Amino acid sequence: MCGIIAIVSFKNHRHNLSKMNIMAKMIEHRGPDDEGYALFDVESSDYRIFYGDDTPKEVIDSNLKFAPKNRCQYPGERFSVGLVHRRLSIIDLSATGHQPMSDETGRFWITYNGEIYNFKEIREELKKLGYSFFSNTDTEVVLKSYMAWGKGCQSKFNGMWALVIWDNVEKLLWISRDRFGVKPLYYMFHDGFFIVCSEIKSIIPIIDLPPNFQEMYAFLLDGQSEAHDETFFKNVYRFPSGYSAFYKAREGLKEIKFDRYWELESPTNENSFSERRLKDSSEEYYHLLKDAVRIRLFADVKVSCALSGGLDSSSITFLADQIIRENGNNTESLVTVSNVYKNEKYSDCDESSFIDSVVNILNIKSFKSEPDDTQLREKNDYGLWCHENCHEWLSVAYLNTFEICKRNNIKVNLDGQGADESNAGYPRYWRNAFAIQSFNKEYLTSLLFAPISYRQKIRSVFRRDGTSTPGSIIKKRFGIKINDEYRAKRVIKDNFVGISVNEALQNSITFNLKILLRNVDSDSMANSIESRQPFMDYRLISFLNSIPSNYKLHNGWTKYLARIAFKGKLPDNIVWRKDKLGWPQPIRHWISGNFGLQACNNIKESKFLKELLKTDISEETLSLVIKQPRPFLRLFNLARHYEIFYNSEDKGVSSN
Repeated sequence: MCGIIAIVSFKNHRHNLSKMNIMAKMIEHRGPDDEGYALFDVESSDYRIFYGDDTPKEVIDSNLKFAPKNRCQYPGERFSVGLVHRRLSIIDLSATGHQPMSDETGRFWITYNGEIYNFKEIREELKKLGYSFFSNTDTEVVLKSYMAWGKGCQSKFNGMWALVIWDNVEKLLWISRDRFGVKPLYYMFHDGFFIVCSEIKSIIPIIDLPPNFQEMYAFLLDGQSEAHDETFFKNVYRFPSGYSAFYKAREGLKEIKFDRYWELESPTNENSFSERRLKDSSEEYYHLLKDAVRIRLFADVKVSCALSGGLDSSSITFLADQIIRENGNNTESLVTVSNVYKNEKYSDCDESSFIDSVVNILNIKSFKSEPDDTQLREKNDYGLWCHENCHEWLSVAYLNTFEICKRNNIKVNLDGQGADESNAGYPRYWRNAFAIQSFNKEYLTSLLFAPISYRQKIRSVFRRDGTSTPGSIIKKRFGIKINDEYRAKRVIKDNFVGISVNEALQNSITFNLKILLRNVDSDSMANSIESRQPFMDYRLISFLNSIPSNYKLHNGWTKYLARIAFKGKLPDNIVWRKDKLGWPQPIRHWISGNFGLQACNNIKESKFLKELLKTDISEETLSLVIKQPRPFLRLFNLARHYEIFYNSEDKGVSSN
């Protein structure tokens, strides 16, 4: 898990490439263990490699072909292509894991962020083709997979990745991002350069990035989006997930053509149900999830599981414990980390009893911690700095969970993102079920017991949405006008009205889930922790996509298939738990206290919000908005985002 940058300079090469170490410093949190740089001449085979302050002496002293011997510097105007890498060492902690990494000939170079969980199997396949290996890393497997199969290699990968490979003969960049967008990747074309990077802030040392007001308006009305290409920074775009692209450095074109290599197939709309198929499907689900956990446990560092006490995190923890025992390893190596609330006034957000239920039955070690509610703004500021594109809540619970890992020298954490979107875990999917599914006994049972309000049930039956959006009050108070076509392409919906459950699930995976994946990546990497998501295994998602929705929503239960799979394995209070929290935060309590007063002042005093909204924010408006935490926090986070990225006093906010 790392941070990457690739830059092709069109002119002013010294300006664009002499600050690579400063650019890398901006994303140090993504890779504190090592750093490396490589520069290339597009008119010859010549290249230069360099080290930085954080490059281990072991790397510099090694005999590796890609081991740098000179400190980072810009050697001359003929070098116009650069690769940058910040490393978080997870697999093969030795010097052989240094990047940018080259093959033995020096033709192919890679800067790579992510993990390919099936790299051992691919490595054996490559050995049969005659390839040899100098390291035990998945990075080298990725590089040589490209050498063997070209762009077709990405279809073999099971994992998460954002990577750039440079062909120093063809003078060609190959860029690829994983199927679901677990790992971030951005790109920008400027008059002077083309850049690809893990985080947008790494561009700041070489060019000012003006705000994207259109995206900011859309954020205030509709909230966060990761489903389209626009970002909070003008002319900086997301590299789409499930795509790759070639870029010919010699041609210097100001455009890139994307090649889609993976797409989730159309889901089944079959609505049959049988106990036999339920049994078979639940067993298949269990084995697929177990293998997804198995391949994600491999690391040369300490691994933990984020445990909330919900079915998803408990399932991962149970399987991790079982796999470790089956392998004859020390079960004390498995630990859980949990965000809890011991303060009685936050008891509605505390899941300690469920967490303890799992920990006690498995007899494993548990680390718990409560967020410090006196540092809410400071923590959230750091979250905004790492997140970059703004979020509409607070980063505190996520950050606290990964801070637990950091304090206990844990570098890898497994969590349950993706389970609700593929297995119908959110109550909102009942609205699709009641609007579309056939009227029968099971329908009536679910209508009676499903955990949503009767008003929502009635509206669903008659296919009426009737819900107001959090942004309605902002639109009403400030009269924001924005192109409806632009809003539509951001694809933000809590419920996709008038479509089947499985179609709604596929939309959630394709669009809404990307928000959660981005949140987890930014907040984990803020603490230099690698977050792995077994439920994001493409085999599991493809399997669930083919299963009728009646096995997911059944007799008033969400995630029915998953509950059956773990019935008798996990405690009943976990398997049949109906409430849904998931990294909860006592937002209303915090807003009603000192933090709320501080946030109100930040909003009122924000010159940027006044300029953006073309009006002062009155006390009357604030008193109305604060009653709805989501629009209130959108205003607050946007005000803080601007201060952090555009106010020189705050720029580069660091972790506490």
